[in-house]
Amino acid sequence: MLRLRDVRRVSRLVIATVSILLAGGALELVLRASDYHYSPVKIGANIKDDWREEHAFHDRHLVYDPVLIWRPWSGQFSPFNPQGFRGAPVDVAKHPGEFRIFALGDSNTFGWDVDEGANWPAQLQRLFAGSHPGTQVINAGVWGYTSFQGRNRFQELLAYSPDLVLVSFGANDAHQVRVPDSEYVQRHDRIERLTRATKRLRLAQLAVDVWDKVEVATGATGALVPRVSLTEYLTYLRDIVRTGRARGVRVVLLTRPYMGTSTDPASWKSHAPAYNEATRDVAREEHAPVIDVYAAFRDHPEYFDDESHFGVEGHHLAAELIHKELASLVAP
Repeated sequence: MLRLRDVRRVSRLVIATVSILLAGGALELVLRASDYHYSPVKIGANIKDDWREEHAFHDRHLVYDPVLIWRPWSGQFSPFNPQGFRGAPVDVAKHPGEFRIFALGDSNTFGWDVDEGANWPAQLQRLFAGSHPGTQVINAGVWGYTSFQGRNRFQELLAYSPDLVLVSFGANDAHQVRVPDSEYVQRHDRIERLTRATKRLRLAQLAVDVWDKVEVATGATGALVPRVSLTEYLTYLRDIVRTGRARGVRVVLLTRPYMGTSTDPASWKSHAPAYNEATRDVAREEHAPVIDVYAAFRDHPEYFDDESHFGVEGHHLAAELIHKELASLVAP
């Protein structure tokens, strides 16, 4: 038999539970009446040079991707074709006698979108058209990409049966952020699941909104880390080289050109030399060809439009350098 004290305790619990449910129901009605919505899409890096949210969710030429973080979109006026490459559409099957080269990299590979010729892959195509007819150079560069994204994109390129892939990363890898790319993908996976789970309940959306703001505020003073650590960078380049070798694809590594130096620990340029050295290390370890584009342009700021991107003449000269180095690797 329940004692009076137990009955009162149960009654208080029931009253408290009902009160919470009624308050929650009332708040749900208020949120619906005010048309409140929250879609948790931001991680909130609080770093001015962290452009990942901009690229993934606000750039009209890119779309969010749960694996690549963002991928090219080929809508009207987009510089990307339906396959996500720059230039004319690419057939999956190669033509007889065709030697197919992909240029895989970041914005310096993609080039400037104001001029179709202002990218070194397009200039490389022009040079090979004269020296090795049947060679097709495809620009697979995407602005903002790191080797983390490059490794996954390389897997997609294999469907197009490349003979040779030029790989140029390191600048974005060295950018200092709060959350590295690998963790960023995991967090957005959690966010996507939360978005689906809270789609119908506004109160749940409000709870996630509050949680996200707390998480951003408490993480605002966290330590800076590179988007891709040197250890990860080495791993991703090795994976690309080894996967290519296993599939009969020649991988050629390129050091990442940029202009100037820095001693600011928050600047990517302070860390960039280590990534170029890591590129050379992987080439030596894996007996892979490497073209030291950085060394060739290190003392020539006149060929850059800014600290990390070639100008038009720089793209032309880079293509000539790469063409010369590749001549012996391209089928006659």
